This record gives sequence, C-alpha cells and structure tokens, in this order.
Amino acid sequence: MKTEAMIDRFTETGQAVLLAETIGREFLIEKNELPEGAERGDYLALELEGDVVLSIELDQEKTIERKSAVQSKLAKLRERSSGSRFKKR
Repeated sequence: MKTEAMIDRFTETGQAVLLAETIGREFLIEKNELPEGAERGDYLALELEGDVVLSIELDQEKTIERKSAVQSKLAKLRERSSGSRFKKR
C-alpha cells in the first residue's frame, strides 16, 4: 500500500517520527533510513506492507506545496494584524 507521511520531529535517540495522516498512523524510522536531505516538515511517499515500511521517497512537490500554503497563511495573518488595540503611555 502507498501513502504519504510528514516528518514531524526527530527523537533524541536518532529516530524520525513520521505522521501518515490519511491512515491515522505514526511510524518511527531510523534517521539514516530517510532519503538524503530529508528534514523536519518534509513530505514522504511510503510503500507499506502491513506495519512495515518497505520504501521511502522524498515528495518534493508535496513539500513545496504545503510549505507555500503555510507561508501564505502566515502572510495573511500578518496583514490582518494591525498591532495592539491598547494605547501605549
């Protein structure tokens, strides 16, 4: 089965925590098993067999798309924020 996952964080023991939202699963993968250059927030294409991750590929297109969407939302929030309603003395 194929699914996508995001690198949520890295543990102190050198593992990556992958969140596969579409199937509601979390996977712990050794950091050295990730594609070269993969970092927190990147999206991956996973090939699964049951609970076993058979292959991992970096999904650069999805990563760029999601990071762009986040930047766009942050920019909109900054535009709306005109500062504090309270006056300084």
